[in-house]
Amino acid sequence: MRRLGAGLAAAALVLAGGVPAGAVDGTLPGGIGIAVDVETPLPDTVIPKGTTTVVGTASIGTKAATPTTSLVYVLDSSGSLTQRGWDAEKQAVGEFHRQVAQQPYLGVGATGLVAFSTAAQAAWTGPAAGPRFHDVLAALPWQDGSTNFTAGLRVGTEVANATTEPRSIMIFLSDGRDNHTLENFEGALAAVPERVDIHTVAFGPDATCSSGPRSLKRMADATGGACVQAPDIRDLPTALGTLFPSELQRLTLTVDGGPELPITDITPALPQPGPRQVRYTVETPPLDVGNHPLCVTAHGTDYAGAGKVTDCTNVIILEPAPSTTPTTSPTSTTPTSPGGPPPTAALPGNRQVSVIPRGGVDTGGGTAAP
Repeated sequence: MRRLGAGLAAAALVLAGGVPAGAVDGTLPGGIGIAVDVETPLPDTVIPKGTTTVVGTASIGTKAATPTTSLVYVLDSSGSLTQRGWDAEKQAVGEFHRQVAQQPYLGVGATGLVAFSTAAQAAWTGPAAGPRFHDVLAALPWQDGSTNFTAGLRVGTEVANATTEPRSIMIFLSDGRDNHTLENFEGALAAVPERVDIHTVAFGPDATCSSGPRSLKRMADATGGACVQAPDIRDLPTALGTLFPSELQRLTLTVDGGPELPITDITPALPQPGPRQVRYTVETPPLDVGNHPLCVTAHGTDYAGAGKVTDCTNVIILEPAPSTTPTTSPTSTTPTSPGGPPPTAALPGNRQVSVIPRGGVDTGGGTAAP
């Protein structure tokens, strides 16, 4: 939602007890999914003392998200575009909608479509999925009027208010500057509800993201969005594609609730843009007797902020079993040379001791004084 951006606290999802059964799925602030899975070792695996290897996967944007966002396009249909420019603008929006907005991982439910010039007109409100949006977009006529940001903003807000998703994103496009200075631009901006973020797109040589009281940047800044610029209308698809980034940034390991240790053996290497899945392998520090929770955390961001998700397993190192090997005193077989002195153990007051440490390994005989 509005103004979540950089100040949003990261959310962690950890299964109670630290021993989950399978992968853990989470949701980043914008609704894009993030997941992590510890595949091995399995929970409560008994291992010997020393290090152990943790293997698993992490992903971002690889699963369908619950539809929690509506998307409203507000298109500039003013005379400066010409028919050719209007057709190019519609083509870029249609391509973006097909390749990005209709992807299940973004969780877009309803879609709205508005065209503005001197006045504004709501052309469509309906589901993002399916061909109907594209049919309506293709049929929209060029209006050939002046550039009235306030009119487009008001009708775009009305369409966003007609959607029921918890979050709404308005994409407001223009090839120029507002030239209706008598309109109450700030009043229209103040009427935009908290659930609506506005991303603005300035395309063509006369459009700009520079600051000003009636600018595209002002519209974006006031509602928690961003202004992106496309110097040429041919750059419009690329500019639109920057509005919904997601990235799997890093993976970390914790042992026994200790500090986060970076995981570096990751294929493909991080960071990676979504949607993407990676595999990781990491070796723990040396472990001693006891139970050891091992937790892997995936850190990521989407267009609304940062978040993380954690999956844990548990390994057990048992005390060594006590030795059951009996201690024996073998008979000395040291020969006695005729005429020579007797063996030391045979002298009065001495005895032979064989030391057998735990585990039954005989280290040989030795002499002990009484």
